[in-house]
Amino acid sequence: MSDLLAVLNKEQKKAVQARQGPILILAGAGSGKTRVITHRIAYLIHTYNVAPRNILAITFTNKAADEMKHRVHTLLRNDHAVWIRTFHSTCAKILRDTLIHDPRIAAIVGADAHFTIYDEHDQRVLIKECLKDLNIDVRDYTPSFVGERIERLKQDLIPFDHIDDRVIQQVYELYTKRLREYNALDFGDLIMKVVELFRKNEATLAYYQRRFQHVMVDEYQDTNKAQYVMTKMLAQKHRNLCVVGDDDQSIYSWRGAEIKNILDFEKDFPEALVIKLEQNYRSTKTILHAASEVVKYNRYRKEKVLWCDHEAGEKINFHAADDAYTEAAFIARKLIEAKLQGEDMSRYAVFYRINYQSRIFEECFVRFQLPYEVVGALRFYERAEIKNVLAYCKVVHNPRDSVSMKRIINIPSRKIGLVTVEKVAQFARDKGVSLYEALCNVEEVPRIDRRTKARIKEFVVMIASFIKRKETLGLYELVMAIVKESGYLVSLSDDRSDADYVRRKNVEELLISIKDYSKDHPEARIDEYLADVSLRSDIDDWDESAERVNLMTLHNAKGLEFDTVFISGFEEGLIPHYKSRRDLKEYEEERRLLYVGITRARQKLYLTCARQRDTLKGGTIYTQVSPFLHEIPEDVFATSMEMDHEF
Repeated sequence: MSDLLAVLNKEQKKAVQARQGPILILAGAGSGKTRVITHRIAYLIHTYNVAPRNILAITFTNKAADEMKHRVHTLLRNDHAVWIRTFHSTCAKILRDTLIHDPRIAAIVGADAHFTIYDEHDQRVLIKECLKDLNIDVRDYTPSFVGERIERLKQDLIPFDHIDDRVIQQVYELYTKRLREYNALDFGDLIMKVVELFRKNEATLAYYQRRFQHVMVDEYQDTNKAQYVMTKMLAQKHRNLCVVGDDDQSIYSWRGAEIKNILDFEKDFPEALVIKLEQNYRSTKTILHAASEVVKYNRYRKEKVLWCDHEAGEKINFHAADDAYTEAAFIARKLIEAKLQGEDMSRYAVFYRINYQSRIFEECFVRFQLPYEVVGALRFYERAEIKNVLAYCKVVHNPRDSVSMKRIINIPSRKIGLVTVEKVAQFARDKGVSLYEALCNVEEVPRIDRRTKARIKEFVVMIASFIKRKETLGLYELVMAIVKESGYLVSLSDDRSDADYVRRKNVEELLISIKDYSKDHPEARIDEYLADVSLRSDIDDWDESAERVNLMTLHNAKGLEFDTVFISGFEEGLIPHYKSRRDLKEYEEERRLLYVGITRARQKLYLTCARQRDTLKGGTIYTQVSPFLHEIPEDVFATSMEMDHEF
């Protein structure tokens, strides 16, 4: 333990050694919060003899959870009993384990232990189905709009009978009914259902309160109401809740995060020990000074000042280009200069506020032959061919999953058309059974010809065979059987087109990843794999070692770091976003977003903007430099800012 503590500074040691009670760790950017969490876990086990199974550590991304697991394993060598998971993964496991132990809990959860987790795409498909059945015009209530409303209602723990909008209430009610029929839960359900379970079943809450004597939550400033309530309920018995976060990096209010959760922690726990981690191990003094000066203008924050032992480093560069194309060309030239000097392009990143801004950079980088990756673009697991394979897996795991069943019944083509599927689906609704049960009894479905019924029977026999073999085959062997025997893998070779070749290669890559997953998780069942895949975030698929420039939004940049950072579009309307003009809290969040962007840089920082930009309607607008530029001291810049302030 002396070796473990030797690598920590004074405040980090205080956080690691605190034995019990609520703890608020205000961890500034680059202050080593992951080290504190992992060392605290090791210290609790080795010094205070806390059983590993009595510790729960929650974070927000699989990437962060995997990093924590790796570090804890390095410290302990045997960490398997410690729960280190994302919020959604934690809740999925609590629900599944509880349902296996006591199937009667299904009445509360609305699903049994074989539930499927619907991602955003699955949710939109089901909502579209509900809108159609309710005769609601999708032009007035789009599936994405309704989906976002329902997700927010679940985050805020608002039941559908408390909704003001009658249409949303109707859709929410039918959507919930269909989820029960399909034995499925969406992302919002995972946390909301755990809260409901804890509230309605005292025995379950008591069990997990006894189980998790120490609860740690990373990125606490990003928690929404449901996550806040769940965490508080878990820690209620022992009050050993250690939360780590930075109010200056709270940038997700648009998806339900509530900054007051971290700002008001001491109101919930008056006896809390508050520790500030202000020593930064990432950036130069110049970069830290710029970030601190910007964020200090915010009213809703806890006072802290980042400092470091690093040198002052290079001054910050500001460049005002004539238009968006010359802005991109300026950045490209800087990157080419670095590349010619042998620099690793993976250490460079270009940030922007809105996704559409990546287009110009992509076009420019192609022209200059610069390798790049758009982080958070179409993810591997969102590709149609990958979702097709996963839909097969979901049906094999949960035959009641009608959304996935409808997706695969005619992939590859079996000459089972949409009209036929709808006839079977209507029969299922009339009889109060699942689509799969109706398919199994297709002889009873009227107005379907004999040959089509024969094809449906063949499909049902195949699915039944997979369901039977899932109990005896390993995960990789099962998925391999599915893609081969379904004919899907062969179908991707039929056309021999470039697109089919890419799709086949993607499916092969999926199979390789499943093989690797099986090696790392030899006992993993199909439900565990599907849960892991369903809960992956945009950043989880990013390969940080690939030698290419990283393009990403400022939001996706959170938690990452690069030697050199370019923050583009540094203009009024983009940074800060034009929608934040009339709301102080939103405006302050835009300032925090800039703070996040600045503190991603280790050594060099560029702020760039365009004097004019093209509009969607074909016109041109003349821009104003970001007002945040005036909040950065002029002495941190490489050149005088007087001229650039004018445009």
